[in-house]
Amino acid sequence: MKSQFKDGNLVYFLEGRIDSSNADQVGKELQDEGTLFDGMSIAFDAERLEYISSAGLRVLLKFKKSVKRDIKIINVSDEVFDILDVTGFTSIFEVERQMRSISIKGCKRISSALNGEIFQLSEDEMIKVYGDSIPFSDIKKERQLAQTAMAFGIPTLIPYDIVQCENGYGIVFEKAETTSLAYLISHEPAKLEEYAGRLATLLKELHSTEVPEDKFPDIKDKYRKWIAETNDPSDSKVSVFSSLISTIPDSGTYVHGDINLNSVMVKDDELLLLDMSGSARGNSLFDLQALFASLVAIERKNEGYCLKTFGLSRTACIKFWNAFFSVYMGDRPQEIHSMNELLLKYFVLKESVLNKLENKNRYGINSR
Repeated sequence: MKSQFKDGNLVYFLEGRIDSSNADQVGKELQDEGTLFDGMSIAFDAERLEYISSAGLRVLLKFKKSVKRDIKIINVSDEVFDILDVTGFTSIFEVERQMRSISIKGCKRISSALNGEIFQLSEDEMIKVYGDSIPFSDIKKERQLAQTAMAFGIPTLIPYDIVQCENGYGIVFEKAETTSLAYLISHEPAKLEEYAGRLATLLKELHSTEVPEDKFPDIKDKYRKWIAETNDPSDSKVSVFSSLISTIPDSGTYVHGDINLNSVMVKDDELLLLDMSGSARGNSLFDLQALFASLVAIERKNEGYCLKTFGLSRTACIKFWNAFFSVYMGDRPQEIHSMNELLLKYFVLKESVLNKLENKNRYGINSR
């Protein structure tokens, strides 16, 4: 049996058919070699595995018990996955399906995100492509968060599989009927206030949606991680940011984490969320300050930001924010002044993350 060290793992390559005619031999090879690498992570690469019978499955199970550690089975075809799934082996081993490869050459770029670019694949599908510097584990986490959010009633585009393409990895999503909210507003400026009100209504609903602690991370922890990644630890601003985060009251409700006009799509007149990697539980202030920063505050310090990011003028972005904020705060007019002060105080959190990422071009993705 072929094996090699790959990404810190000992990988065994399963090939052809494993059934009663060769299962004993496969088991002997595994036992002889597996004992030489005590404590090392082990994975089975099933890219060339065509079929595995119950005899072969018992060999894998026996080997797992002998090495006493978790084992991955990667690059699993649909046919082999069905066997593993129906026999319950997907709950015993960590199983990863074989990734399909697709090309985005000639595909229309729809929008951009903080950690990727969105392209249209077909009339029914689009793909979010990540740069080489994005860990694969982060991509898997975003897909998982999108699926979890959808299960709790958060309106998001349906995520399909993770695929390989020329620029790295991507997640395939259903394609929205049109495109991003930013694009719609730029092409239908008369509907700006209508869309602002609809987004405010949606966020008010989401910000009252309780989500479980074991399904969504704490938004404060996410921000602390982002700030640590994008700032020099010796920078005095880091402690200021940490203090600001600590002063925000905790909450168990849903927050998107990076709400902006490019992360909201429209399908059949329904607003749907994209870029779910920031999904978390926490205070709604994190979403409000992110939107305020992207529409108003950053533009004040970096003229042309709105046009570059959303294809909208400074005036249009301010108008959208004012219309949005009016509807969002509609039933709490007495709190508007204090909320404005909070947003002015906290927008530096969003600015710190966003500007640092853009300036470093850390995701290595070129706009098209």
